[in-house]
Amino acid sequence: MEKQELKEQWTEETIREYVKQAAESEPIPDKLQPKQMEKWLKQAMEEKGGRSMKEKKEKKSYRKWWCATASAAAFLAVVLFAAGRTIDWERGVPKELETKQSQEKAAGKETEKGASYQELYDAFSDIWKEQDKMTAYVEERSTDSAGADTGGEGGAELFAESTVEDAGVENSSPKESSGSKDYGKTNQQEAEVEEADIIKNDGRYLYQVVFEDRTGRQAVQIADTRDGLKEASRIEEFDHEIQQIYVWKDSLVVVESGWVNEVQEEDKESGNFLDSVKGVVDEMFSYGPGEDYREMSYSKIHIYNIEDRKNPELYHTFTLKGTYRDSRISDGYLYFFTSFNAYRPRLEKDYQAYIPEVDGEPLAPEKIYLPEDTKTAAYLVMASINMEQPDQFTDTTAIVTGADRFYVSQNSIYVTDSMYVDYGTEGKQSDSTRIFRFSYQNGIMKKEAEGTVKGILLDDMAMNEYKGYLRMVTTVESQNVQEVKDDITGEVIGNDGIDVETSNSLYVLDENLKTAGKIENLAKDERIYSARFMGNAGYFVTFRQTDPLFSVDLSNTKKPKVLGELKISGFSEYLHFYGENLLLGIGMEADEETGATDGMKLSMFDISDPSDVKEQSKLMLPYDYAMALYDYKSVFIDTDKNLFGFSAEDYEEDYRLEYVLFTYADGAFQEKMKIDCSDSKVYSHTVRGTYIGERFYLMCANGRIEEYSLADGSKTGELEK
Repeated sequence: MEKQELKEQWTEETIREYVKQAAESEPIPDKLQPKQMEKWLKQAMEEKGGRSMKEKKEKKSYRKWWCATASAAAFLAVVLFAAGRTIDWERGVPKELETKQSQEKAAGKETEKGASYQELYDAFSDIWKEQDKMTAYVEERSTDSAGADTGGEGGAELFAESTVEDAGVENSSPKESSGSKDYGKTNQQEAEVEEADIIKNDGRYLYQVVFEDRTGRQAVQIADTRDGLKEASRIEEFDHEIQQIYVWKDSLVVVESGWVNEVQEEDKESGNFLDSVKGVVDEMFSYGPGEDYREMSYSKIHIYNIEDRKNPELYHTFTLKGTYRDSRISDGYLYFFTSFNAYRPRLEKDYQAYIPEVDGEPLAPEKIYLPEDTKTAAYLVMASINMEQPDQFTDTTAIVTGADRFYVSQNSIYVTDSMYVDYGTEGKQSDSTRIFRFSYQNGIMKKEAEGTVKGILLDDMAMNEYKGYLRMVTTVESQNVQEVKDDITGEVIGNDGIDVETSNSLYVLDENLKTAGKIENLAKDERIYSARFMGNAGYFVTFRQTDPLFSVDLSNTKKPKVLGELKISGFSEYLHFYGENLLLGIGMEADEETGATDGMKLSMFDISDPSDVKEQSKLMLPYDYAMALYDYKSVFIDTDKNLFGFSAEDYEEDYRLEYVLFTYADGAFQEKMKIDCSDSKVYSHTVRGTYIGERFYLMCANGRIEEYSLADGSKTGELEK
């Protein structure tokens, strides 16, 4: 039995029973009798580690061999000597202590290929060695250049950088809260697959992630729009970064993620006998004297019952090791993705370092897929939850992969892993992307296929499934990797790429992720800036000095063909189908000779004839930057309502932040509303827009909400932060 699996089975009763049996079968000194050991251990823990609960929650970075370890080790030796003559870490534990995890293989839930912990350790070993070399090199150079230690304490206080600004706009809730059916929804990849965001809207209530000025922490604000804006409630019980939220029927999902010390896990804080033993064992088997605790990233999924919006009640919390990456809700199930880095352990059996954990338990080997030619010591951990009964995970699995981008159709989960040129290998090389496809149904995920294409995906909308085929566009960078020699000594100091060439490709992959059709070597010396697919048509933009908008016929999956290429100045960073025959582009204007950008630009393309696409209208905007260029969820858009909007910034002279709302009529863009949000004392840097009926709402991350009339743009109310 693996150490981690054994540890999971220690209950207070089983430990007491083993010690009791040991006392009956073996002569044990009085000082090591069970009652005396329990008394001593409790006393030692109180004296040496007896911090208050408040102190324990302060997440201080320490991991010391406290003086009680030797005696605790003696106690553990008694347990293992008495009961463990038939136990070792490899062979397993007595039948009565077999884990539930081992007993329940969950038929039908396994991935195509499971990997043993030993296989995973072996696969990571060479990667860890290279990481150690790189770490040593960086530390050496840092010391040489800075002349001082660049480390220091307080690492445990640093949480993952906020990704709040990398979130979205509104929600298509399956059930309105006695409100309007005419309201803004999240801008997402698939209409029927829900995506999380930093703001949500259910037709009556507005929900948003806000910053607490007093504490520096975040909270979730719920505002009632009926009979004037007013705050219904605020949930403030979060220690780390709130990444995104969902509103699903009468449930609120809050995703929290951050970095913590292993010793500070909740199971170490209860102060009971079992928890004390676990803490001692962790120290004895995982670390040596003077070693600090390892810092790990954790993600939490909090499910709240919000039938009463004024009094949200926490229903359940799920925990996964790893950094939150993405999620979806489809057919009533939440699918959740985290990235977990496999750290090099002190001992091979220190599974906490390199095996993912779900709700405090290591993922079973049969649930972990190890692809061939693994070049990363990281996992994508996938979990599902039934939103109708969210009290346990429906399914969990993991893949060893770097996982760059995600696309979830109504039937499949696609995960991509970018594989860049290896400068350690000489010769002609190209970037490539590995793709994994999982089917999902009723919360059960199953790996179905994997494949590889040339190039890297550079846009979130560059993947789309249609009639069982995956269409994708990539940018391919090829180069010749050669040795680099020192100019003076002639010594080989490394490798570098020369003769770099860039082109773009379109691929059509079947359900097995085999190439059915492709177009390669498009737009040489340019790269993909945006892409969009609809039915049998695909559109993508490349850029160098001008903006070629390619239109592609995909009706013949084996022979896709370019229909047209529209060249205009500038480029579109985001594309959105605006009705049946129009395609909206949000991007930048650029000089046709130099490619230098010169403010933002809106373009509306006429795609009624894909072979002859025309720029029907354009509008120059006096802004230098907008999150809309890089995050599709930051774009509020409702084509049925003929409205779209986003916040934009101008850095010329005095800084200016404005929220702009547009409509499109009579072949031209029309500014519907413009709100100046430059005053940092009133507005936050992050502002979003949504609507309910004929009211538009400006939502600020500091908790401020403003209400405007869509009829005339007048301000009709506000909720101050």
